[in-house]
Amino acid sequence: MERSKYISLVTELRQIAVARALVLLNDKEDAEDVVGEVLLRLWERHEDLRENTDEVRHLADRMTRNLALDLLRRRRRHPILRIFHRQDNGEEETGNIPDVTDSLTPQHYIEAKEAGDIVHRAMSQLPYNWRKIVEMREYEKMSFAEIAAVLGTTESSCRGIMSKARSRLLQILGRIT
Repeated sequence: MERSKYISLVTELRQIAVARALVLLNDKEDAEDVVGEVLLRLWERHEDLRENTDEVRHLADRMTRNLALDLLRRRRRHPILRIFHRQDNGEEETGNIPDVTDSLTPQHYIEAKEAGDIVHRAMSQLPYNWRKIVEMREYEKMSFAEIAAVLGTTESSCRGIMSKARSRLLQILGRIT
């Protein structure tokens, strides 16, 4: 597809992607992330796309659906990540009380505080090096390569420890809650 034709189609593709992502994810920020990824992937392959705009619209819809479902599956597979995500939206890593203005209701505020306290207690039960890897990955958003460089170990070792730490956190959280 020609560059100018693709550019003229982007607004429509974005609307299609946003609509689909919002239906599946029910979260505006996650939907925007998915839409951005879809548009980026389409741009990277725009020269390979056919001139048929209906096919490109359909491709954008399918890509959005697949990326949104992948995101939902990842969250389901690692329920601990949902708690970290909740903390990113309002709490500091130490489990401190979130800013009241960020909470929609008192119930939301209390739930966020309790979730932070639970995660903080669970994290404190992990071995020190496991806890540090989880903190660097989930709170500081470092890649496994960056974590490995900081700790002087291999990427695969960091991935393995992260996997073990997630499993242990799930066990601990099962006992706490």
